[in-house]
Amino acid sequence: MISMRPTITEIDLDSIGYNVRQFKGIISDAELMAVIKADGYGHGAIEVAWEAIKNGATWLGVATAKEGIQLREAGLKIPVLVLGGITPEEIIDCNYNDIDVAVYSNNFLKQLDRYSGIFRRPLNIHLKIDTGMHRIGIQPKDLRFFAKELKDRKHMNTRGIFTHFPNAAGDKEFSNQQIKEFMDCVNLAEEILGKVPYKHTANSAAAINLIESHFNLLRIGLGLYGYHDEVWLKEKLELRPALTWKTKITSIRKVKKGNRVGYGRTYMVDRDSKIATIPVGYADGYKRILSNNGFVLVKGRRVRIAGRVCMDQTMVNVTDVPGVCEGDEVILIGKQGNEEISMYEMCQWADTIPNDILVSIKDRVDRVYSNKTV
Repeated sequence: MISMRPTITEIDLDSIGYNVRQFKGIISDAELMAVIKADGYGHGAIEVAWEAIKNGATWLGVATAKEGIQLREAGLKIPVLVLGGITPEEIIDCNYNDIDVAVYSNNFLKQLDRYSGIFRRPLNIHLKIDTGMHRIGIQPKDLRFFAKELKDRKHMNTRGIFTHFPNAAGDKEFSNQQIKEFMDCVNLAEEILGKVPYKHTANSAAAINLIESHFNLLRIGLGLYGYHDEVWLKEKLELRPALTWKTKITSIRKVKKGNRVGYGRTYMVDRDSKIATIPVGYADGYKRILSNNGFVLVKGRRVRIAGRVCMDQTMVNVTDVPGVCEGDEVILIGKQGNEEISMYEMCQWADTIPNDILVSIKDRVDRVYSNKTV
């Protein structure tokens, strides 16, 4: 049996459940899609999916056919939608595993036709409308032609129509323009194709900030894991971060005043100091930009990163931590005593967003699951 590294993430599944219930409380009778792409934003897709379903999620959203198939192989039966683009080869995988796909171009529609002869069942599709993200999607001006092309295809079932907001938290005027354009597209699609069961536009930020966007299905991604796109949204809906990232001190050494620490010798100690080494680095997803910049918690105190983050290790200055020892717990993200390193702080230091931090945490960082009642 291989021992677990001290560098781990603790995932509190109760917090996932709490966050699902928080969103369910504001979306009236609409259904909730738990977006668990990128291995559940680094929390573990299967574990998050079961917890989300237990607390009211009725759909699952993924980015690739492979992610969807993994859910089916784990015994998850509820509807799954691949939100992004897929290859022709993946179309068959989705059909055989009863996974819905987004249709976003006339060329993709033709690819579906090419494989329809070996479908096991009509393929459930959702029309992706580009109302301003300019990534993938049918242009509203092309929708009439597209819907007419789609109308007589018996091997496809139009189960949904959706769009995506580029800035639901920050640009309400543009988002409302998108909603209006989306409604025009819904009306046009239903005029040609008949009733489309599911309409969905809202992500986590829109669920909180744009009531008009709710329709009858909402896609909750970042909020599922306890974070907001903008910090001020915390005032509108309380969420609980599910992830704590921690490690342990593996070495402590005394370094004389004037010596320099780490690669490039970028950190000079201005007094006789204690420098601790922790077994986490950029190969674990701990951002190199945190070099000489970020902080961690040791014995409930903030200590600065000393020198450059290495591939597998990082040094921190523990001079002012009384009684510090090898083996002491170190918090990278989370709480310790009365102190906290929040995700939002780390994002400020790293000039990035929570999504990026979460999905950067590598597989060699073991996950430990718990159900803590907060």
